[in-house]
Amino acid sequence: MLGRFLLILGSIWLGRISIQSARQFGKKRAIRCRRNGGGEDRISALPDDLLVRILLLVPTEDVVATMILSKRWRFVWTMVPQLEYNDIEYGTRKICLGGLLGFLFGKSERPQSIRRFLTESMRLHKAPVLETLSIELGPHFPVAVNVKMWIANAVDRRVRELGFALKWSGGPISLPKSLYMCETIEHLHLSDKVYVDVSSSPVCLPFLTSLELVSVIYKDEDSLVRLLSSCPILKSLHVMRRDKDNVTKFSVKVPSLETFMYNHVASFIEDVGESLVIDSASLKKFFISDGWTTSCSIENKPRLDNARIYIWFDPDEEFMRSLSSVVYLELELNVATVACLEAIIFSQLTECKIRPCELDWFEPLVLLLQNSPKLKVLVIDQVLFRNEDFPLSWNQPSSVPECLSTNLEVFEWAGYGGTTEQKDMVSYIFANSKCLKRVGISLSSTCKRKDRKKIMKELESMSRISTSSQLLFSTQLKFTCC
Repeated sequence: MLGRFLLILGSIWLGRISIQSARQFGKKRAIRCRRNGGGEDRISALPDDLLVRILLLVPTEDVVATMILSKRWRFVWTMVPQLEYNDIEYGTRKICLGGLLGFLFGKSERPQSIRRFLTESMRLHKAPVLETLSIELGPHFPVAVNVKMWIANAVDRRVRELGFALKWSGGPISLPKSLYMCETIEHLHLSDKVYVDVSSSPVCLPFLTSLELVSVIYKDEDSLVRLLSSCPILKSLHVMRRDKDNVTKFSVKVPSLETFMYNHVASFIEDVGESLVIDSASLKKFFISDGWTTSCSIENKPRLDNARIYIWFDPDEEFMRSLSSVVYLELELNVATVACLEAIIFSQLTECKIRPCELDWFEPLVLLLQNSPKLKVLVIDQVLFRNEDFPLSWNQPSSVPECLSTNLEVFEWAGYGGTTEQKDMVSYIFANSKCLKRVGISLSSTCKRKDRKKIMKELESMSRISTSSQLLFSTQLKFTCC
């Protein structure tokens, strides 16, 4: 086992040996060992700090397993500053490793889950600073276990990156108060059955720059507000909300915030007047997918660079004004968001992806083109919403949008169906886009096989004012914007 494991570590370290080459090398080495009566273990002779760097590339359960290789390896794993535990599947391998830990260090009773592996490996861990701790506990994990102990241990070890996902069958739990006073943590991810309660306890996370709150439950709205206000240099916030999380007004007041991702899709039908309030003057990237919130207001006029908007509430004037500076825009085009295209001049917009949904969307698209003079990349994505129940009507605009005559270079249409109206739209873009370099067309999955060649020939025969443009077809067209 020693020779095999060292061979794996060596191939990782060198970074140039393929799996096949490693196997060939192993066979040659075995032959030499038999001839010479043994082989030289060069990797074990490396200094501890280099071995630790190699082990950082290996899953935690394999890192711990190196203790049985030899006396040289027995304690090397304890210095690795990164621990990751995943119990989504009942870990029989981790059960065995937990038993091995107990056997080697004086506790031989048989463990019932990876609880022993996690507890013992953290107890024996000796790295000066715990850089990363990631724990994901599945539905089979014992509810009676005190998981807060591990979080408190990580805080005491001056953890810098902590991820904790609790998917067990029990109810939500509060995390230790020391977590919310951690002076070293920079990245924090909390998921599922975590009860965020900081309504009365002190909160201070002075170095936290990235926070993810995924389907957690809050004690009340004050807990949310106090948590966010305790992060003076927070740059990135990712929120995914679940049903009945005890928050009606979701307020984000973080002056330093630059990226905000917000996803809220409820599974029950009950209008409780939920709202989203954003007060972050430094905000540059805003991604929202929300089919439930009644309203969203943006204060302090942030100048967004990048926005992805999937909403079903009517945006107010401040919300729309914040989009006027975007360079990249991804938009679900529906009855609520059409107002954005009518009211906003996208003076900086260069890349745009739209997903039409439940409306005659040709006229709004023309408005977008007319209000986006610098647009270089336009993508229409109809893969998810094909709009068969909403007949389209094409009315050629009286004047050619500036972006077509001066800037548009890439045009893509995913889910193109080849209807008369769609052909008229494509023909208009071909005839007026003087700078067009590439056209990508992905046919709709509803197109019959016998019609596909006909549709492709029709597109190829359309005249293009740009003689250098290239027409490409693909069954799965990948969005070119980033």
